[in-house]
Amino acid sequence: MFKRKTINTIFLLLLIVTAYAVFKYHWPIYWFLIVGGVWLALTIIGSTNVQLNYFYPALHKNPTVMESKVALTFDDGPHTNTIQILDLLKKYNAKATFFCIGHCIDEHPEIFKRIITEGHTVGNHTYAHPKNYGFLTSKTLVREIETCNQAAKTHGQVDLKLFRSPFGVANPNIKKALGRTQMQPIGWSLRSFDALFSSEEFLYKNIIKQLKKGDVVLLHDNQAHTLIILERLLVFLQQHNFKSVTIDELFHIKAYA
Repeated sequence: MFKRKTINTIFLLLLIVTAYAVFKYHWPIYWFLIVGGVWLALTIIGSTNVQLNYFYPALHKNPTVMESKVALTFDDGPHTNTIQILDLLKKYNAKATFFCIGHCIDEHPEIFKRIITEGHTVGNHTYAHPKNYGFLTSKTLVREIETCNQAAKTHGQVDLKLFRSPFGVANPNIKKALGRTQMQPIGWSLRSFDALFSSEEFLYKNIIKQLKKGDVVLLHDNQAHTLIILERLLVFLQQHNFKSVTIDELFHIKAYA
């Protein structure tokens, strides 16, 4: 129901009805502002929450999975913190997916190679993670995606297929760019908020109280406090018989072209 085409159709009809009422029955003209304001609010909600699949379908969780599997995912690396994260994942025999920024791959190629060598999956998180990402043209977005793909190919000999949108933003230009680059968008079902808050207890409890099989957990490997959260989370997963797997295993898809 909450899809861009459906919402636009409904509000176009509402706009026609409003116009008729204004000119036929002399409704106040501010009704146009009310209708337009509600449409704008819904569009902003759809644009800033990729989980809604408002502009395009992305994979967020797999509720049909039979086993107690979850996917831990890390954004914004590779980073020097990633080394310790990889050590922890190895210690607890867990696999994860890393959505990497292209320039970070260029800056830390050995860490990027280690992620792949140790059996984790890597995906595209744009080349520069620009702060104005939601306002970029489709042409610029294609360049961001392709340049990141080239960095991954150069340093890891992999052709990326999985893409996570910075900030979880979605819009028509991003949809066009994903179509042109043939990338599979990946979202999340459980956000740790480790990029916004540093309270380890709050972040840890925020994850475990909501965690269910098939969930995709969003973490960041460039945050120092994520290391402490991660070890506690990995212990929790073992104690409750959860298995941390890669995105491609959770959804039974291909990670690379």
